[in-house]
Amino acid sequence: MLLRWWPSSFSIRMTTVACGCTGRVAALGGALVTALVFGLFPAEETARAQSAAQPGRTEAVADPSSNREAGSDTSRAARWRDARRRKAESMEGHEPTFAQRATSFVTNIGGAVVPHRLILDVPRLEIADFHPVFGGLSGDAGTTAGVLYAPTFWEGQQRLAEAEVLGSLRGYYGAGARFGGVSGPYVGYAYARYHHRPRESFYGVGADSRVDTEAGFRLDQGIVGGLLGWRPRSGALLGGHVSYQANRYGTGQGDRPTVAEQFGATLPGVGTDMDYLMLGAFFELDVRDAPYTRAFGHRFAPTKPRLRGVSLDASRGFYLASEVTHNFSMRGQDVDFTRFTLDVREFMPISEGLLHGFSFRQFASVTHSGDGRVPFYRLQSVGGARSLRGYPTGRFRDRNVLLANAEVRCQIWHWIDMAVFADAGHVFRTFRDVNVADPRVGYGLGFRIKDEGKTLGRIDVARGQEGWELHLDLGSLF
Repeated sequence: MLLRWWPSSFSIRMTTVACGCTGRVAALGGALVTALVFGLFPAEETARAQSAAQPGRTEAVADPSSNREAGSDTSRAARWRDARRRKAESMEGHEPTFAQRATSFVTNIGGAVVPHRLILDVPRLEIADFHPVFGGLSGDAGTTAGVLYAPTFWEGQQRLAEAEVLGSLRGYYGAGARFGGVSGPYVGYAYARYHHRPRESFYGVGADSRVDTEAGFRLDQGIVGGLLGWRPRSGALLGGHVSYQANRYGTGQGDRPTVAEQFGATLPGVGTDMDYLMLGAFFELDVRDAPYTRAFGHRFAPTKPRLRGVSLDASRGFYLASEVTHNFSMRGQDVDFTRFTLDVREFMPISEGLLHGFSFRQFASVTHSGDGRVPFYRLQSVGGARSLRGYPTGRFRDRNVLLANAEVRCQIWHWIDMAVFADAGHVFRTFRDVNVADPRVGYGLGFRIKDEGKTLGRIDVARGQEGWELHLDLGSLF
């Protein structure tokens, strides 16, 4: 109405200047006629047009006390909506940036972390129950990836069925399968695994072995067996396992000297294939506040050596596991041995605002053999990301092992934790050889990538007595 009235007023002023008194009367009459024609009728037409464009609206403009004000406000809102609509139609479609697409892809990924393996659930990559998997090969395998098959018809918290094929950039490869379930207090499953490890390192036996005496070897190892456990109470597990293990020793890849050249052909395990029938029993007591459920106690099977731990995160509580396994030689060699292990872990929060507080682990492994003959690749070892940080993988080997790990953990971001740690370890033939005042020590700083309480991966920078080491691994150390 204002835009219509101002041109009429402007025209009236021009006419008034040109004419006299008679003209003023004529001009006044013309102004009244103009007001009636251009003021009243267009308002009625505008109201009808708005009513037709918005059929769901009521005829509120019929109230004469508010007709002009309501018509003015509604018309302005309509013009704004029309302007926004025309602008939206003229704009090109918005294309998400690379960072936005990557963020959307990652947030749609689910998965699970089992001991040093990361199994992903990627909707766009899952075909017929196949999943990408990272990790799972031990030793010096390096970066490892593969495919895991987990059939949906056997999926659930009380069931386990999976098969996987893995490979690494260093020429390692392997395959494995597990099948089992839970029935009441009982848990049982069968397992099979084969690993080809062409670049393993051996530095000698004992704590005095030198890093410059490194030798290389190849080990092809296959295991098949089963495990049965019983839960007498919540958090407790008692059971046993039986397995058959085949070991095939050979010359390693690379230009390193062979084990026979470096340490002699009489070293147990050199130049001969050794098979074992393994009978074991275990007990576990777990009262930690672990944020997600463990699966089937498969860490006790020989396919999961004890030093690789359990990929669980806890902030308070206590964990104890003990195991005894007897290894019967099946090829007539006098290399039978029995191994006892004890694994104790404590978690103490500093405060509710600092996660996770103090974490400690004490591990001991004692091996008994009649004449002391144990294949060198079956000796217990420490060194690397999963035991004694600050040293290469498998740096120290001997019949017996003592290991202690301590960490102070805290959350520094929503999905990042930081840890200051110190490790100390011993390897020895007999207890008379233990020098408590001279352990192998490593210390450093690490970061953990978290998701819903689970550690997906970690980076540890550690210094040992032989220099610095950078450790990258999946899951939590303990």
